[in-house]
This record gives sequence, C-alpha cells and structure tokens, in this order.
Amino acid sequence: MHIDHPAGLKDRLASHAEARARTLARPHPGPDALRMLRLLGGIFATRARWRAAALLAGVIATTVAQVLLILRLNAWNADFFDIVERKSMSGLTTQAAIFAAIVFGLMVVQAAGIHFRRGLQIELRLHLTRTVRDAWMADGRHYRLRALPGEHDNEDGRIAEDGRIVCEMVVDFLASLLYAILQLILFVGVLWLTSGPLTLTLGPISITLPGHMVWVALLYATAGATLTTKVGYPLVRATDRRQQAEAGHRARLLHALANSPTIALTGAEAAERARMEAAFAVVRTAWAEQTASFRKLVFLSSGYTQLTVVLPLLLLAPRHFAGDMTLGTMMQVALAFGQVTAALSWISDNYPAIAEWEASAERVLRLHDAVSDLIDGQYDDEPGRLRRVPENGPGLAFRDLSLVSPAGEVLVAHLDAEIRPGERVLVETTPQAATALFRAIAGLSPWGAGRIELPDDAQPFFMSDRPYLTEAPLAELLAAPREVASFPPGDVAQAMVDAGLAHLVPRLGTVAAWDEELGVEDQQRLGFARALLHRPRWLLMHEATSGLDAESEERLMGLLVTRLPETAIVTIAHRPVAGHRFHRRIALTEQPSRIAVPPGDAPRPDGVGA
Repeated sequence: MHIDHPAGLKDRLASHAEARARTLARPHPGPDALRMLRLLGGIFATRARWRAAALLAGVIATTVAQVLLILRLNAWNADFFDIVERKSMSGLTTQAAIFAAIVFGLMVVQAAGIHFRRGLQIELRLHLTRTVRDAWMADGRHYRLRALPGEHDNEDGRIAEDGRIVCEMVVDFLASLLYAILQLILFVGVLWLTSGPLTLTLGPISITLPGHMVWVALLYATAGATLTTKVGYPLVRATDRRQQAEAGHRARLLHALANSPTIALTGAEAAERARMEAAFAVVRTAWAEQTASFRKLVFLSSGYTQLTVVLPLLLLAPRHFAGDMTLGTMMQVALAFGQVTAALSWISDNYPAIAEWEASAERVLRLHDAVSDLIDGQYDDEPGRLRRVPENGPGLAFRDLSLVSPAGEVLVAHLDAEIRPGERVLVETTPQAATALFRAIAGLSPWGAGRIELPDDAQPFFMSDRPYLTEAPLAELLAAPREVASFPPGDVAQAMVDAGLAHLVPRLGTVAAWDEELGVEDQQRLGFARALLHRPRWLLMHEATSGLDAESEERLMGLLVTRLPETAIVTIAHRPVAGHRFHRRIALTEQPSRIAVPPGDAPRPDGVGA
C-alpha cells in the first residue's frame, strides 16, 4: 500500500510544534513543602503505617524526655552555682550525683532518639522511593517522560539523592521543631519567673516589665530571624542550582560510561573530556554562588551565636552586683535565655538545611508531577499527539495515523489499516519510520496524529533488535515479565533448544552480565526463545532478525509460524524479511516532509527519544 503526503499534512500536524512548545510542566496546587509532606504522609495509608506510627511516637517521646531533662539541668545549674557561692562541700557532692543521673538520662534518651529517628527516616525513604520509582518504572513512562518538556531530567538523582535528603531532613526537622516548641513553652516560664520585673524610668514615666528577660529574648530572636531570613533567602535558589549542576555532571559521566565502547572505537575521549569539563564548570559556578550565600549567612550567625551567650550576663550582672540576684539565679536565667532564643531562632538556625530540603523536595515533586500527569492521561488529548486506545475488539487498527520525528520530519502519513487476529503482516518502510511506528504501537512515542486501536483482549508482545538483558539468572530474563515458576522447566529448556541456544540450557540458573556475554546473534535467538515460551496472541517485531544470517532467519521465522499458528505476527522492517511467511504486505513509502519543531524539543543528548 502506497501512502502519499498530501499538501495539507503540514497544516494538520502544525499543532505538533505548537503543542510541544506550550506543553510545559503543569502547575500543581499548593506549596511544594505541603505537597511533599502530604506525599510522605501517604505512608500511613500503607501496610507500613503501624511501624511508621510506632517510630514517630518514639521520636516524639524521646524529644519530650530530652527537653524535660534539659529543664532539670537548668534547675541544677541554679543549685550548683548557689552551692559554689556558699562554698558547701557536702552540697557539691550531692549536686555531682544529681548531675551524673541527668547526664546518664540524656545519654539513654539521645541514643534511643537516634534509633527512632533513623528508623523513621528509612521507612519514609522506602515509601517515597517506591511511590515515585514504581510509578516511573512502569508502562514505559520512564521512556515516554523523555519526550515531554519540563524539569524532570536526571531521574536517578531525583529518586536516590534528593529522595534521601528529603526523608532524612524532614525527620530531623520534626524532632528539632518539636524540641524548639517544648523548649520555648517550658523555658519561657522559667525565664519569666526567675528574671523578675524590671522598672524603666524615663523622666516622669515609669514602666515595669514583668519577666523582662522574656521580652528581651523575643526582641533579640525576632531581629536575628529577620536578618537571617533576608540574608539567607538567596541560598534556596543557589542550592537548587547547585543540585541541578551536580545532577548534570553525574549525567555526563554516566553517558560516557554507557557509551564507553563507541567512545574508545572513535577516539572521542578528548571531545568527551571537554564536555565533562564544561559540565563541571557549571558545578563550579553554582558552588561559588552557594558559597557566597553561605558566607553572608555564617558571618551573621556566628556573631549572633556568640552574643547570645554574653548578652544575658551583661544585662543581669548589675543586679547580681546590687545583691538582687544570686549567682545561681543569674546563671539559670542566662541559660534559660539561651534556650528561649534558640527555640525562637529555629528557622534562622536551620535556614541552610531548609534551603537544601526545599530544593530537593522541589526536584522530587517535579518528577512525581510529570509521571502523575502521564498516569492521568493529561497529555493524551492535546493537539499534536496520537491516541492509543484498546478498543478495536480482537484486532489491531491504524486510523488516519501520521507520525513525526523529534526533528519535525513526517515519517508516516495517513495510515489506515486493520490487522486481524492470527494474521501475519509485513510492514515495510524506511528505518526511521519503522522505529517510530514500532514505538508508537508500544506507547513510547506520542507525537503525531490519528489513532492506534489495540486488541482489547490481549497484551501485545514486543520483540525489538535485542531483548532486555541484565545481571540476573538467564531463566528469569527468559520468563520476564512473568515469574520463572509460571513456566514448566521443560518448556523453558525446550524454547532455548528450539531457538538454537541448547548450549546455554545448563546455564539457565546462572547470574551473569548477559548483555556482555552474548553476541548479537545469540541475543536475538533469545528473543525468539522468549516468544516461543510466552506464546502471545499478538507478536510485534522490529529488527528482531537483523543480526541473523538468511538461513537462521528463515528457520526461526518458520518456527514461529509452525509453533504459534494462532498468533498474529506483525513485522515492521526496512529490509526484506522472509516475505513468503506473511499473508500480506504493507509498503509505506514517502517523500520526507518537515514541520517546525521548537529547538527545546530536539532529541536529548543521550539520544533517547529519536
């Protein structure tokens, strides 16, 4: 069947460029911090909720106990310095014993707190990792995501490193914030009672401030928090830019590792080093920007911290000299002042960590949002996207299907065809069009127009130029995506023998890097073994015999026809493939045409998506 390119095709697919230009990351309601907390809180709707609840209760209990022990230590300071002032040796011995008990209690509580905090952190990380990873690594979304614009690249770093930062820090924030709140509540009372009133006289006006050190602490902490927030605000964006730069540098290194053989064969090391250097230059720039923000923040906080220790002593020393306050009370007030200002300064003290957490949370959410949009079908009805629906009964159909490449080249135009169950069809076209059609049927390439109607009673089985191989038992790779136990061992071995891989049968249980151990021919034979074992009702092939000689291709294709007589076999190829084995042939020939595609939609540097 010959399909021409009518002049109106460009107009019909012009929406492709427009759609890709405006399909940016969709806004999602609510601040990122609240959305991340809701996402993490989803753990309490899973089977891990009781363990998470127990660990959370442990974090809260140990934090409360720690604050109470610190409160007792504050009272101990008053007693201790009063005894020092009285020079009482017997009292000194008693206070030493009390101090030892308080310290031992703090040791136990803090050790238990670490246990509960780390336990909750790893549970939250497991939940977050599973939530994002499992949605991402399903139904080809990890591949389809690469065709969408938006900030969701470097998925590995977002799931692993940013996810770790989010989960570890949120528990630390919870514990420290609870500590600060309890600290504020308890020590404001201590400060109010022990500092006493202060009378200020300005001419005829006299003002008495009860618990005057409380007001001093409030003013002091407010001033510190305001200055820290103003000075530290640029740190959030600087931290985000640094994390993006680090992710880009890691991606460049991973790309070089994945393409190591090609780089070595073509002698491209110098050019690749230059690209790595450019990626690290971005890291260096982002590092310098973050350092400048840190420098300003540390300059402010270091002076603030030191002044916190001395300020109450300077304010209270005259009252001690006048005999209005004992040395023990003065030290107790000074320590309580430090506790209150520390509680009130929680945000300013944690600003760098909050900046890092917010940046990591934003990166994880961008990936989660993009995957969620794919799951919800947010992009399906946009202009410039073909539709793939399971609603053709038992058959496979193409309804006015047109496909374009990422560069804007029209590859397939107005394809209308139906393939019936059990039918064997050869689709011949250009190499790029063959790839695009195969990926479109698999749901991996959404750009184009028209509809692909899938059989609604069977899941197509896809065979590309090579099966997916990783470091795992060979039998497991053969049975995927099903479990090995779902196939009789004899059937597994027989499929290998039929595909010409009898020499590998003794190694079915062996774990090895099969993508490196097996040559292209054996890898493609393994693809046939998988098809013979799974016996699918629909088998779609693309370049599945490109590494085989003509005799092996003829034998294996004949084997599929003989062993799978009820299977519909659709082979998409750009070269002759055992044509007599097929019931009919569809020839897609076209004169290439192009439509404009925004530069940002060009294929990614790793080549995926072409």
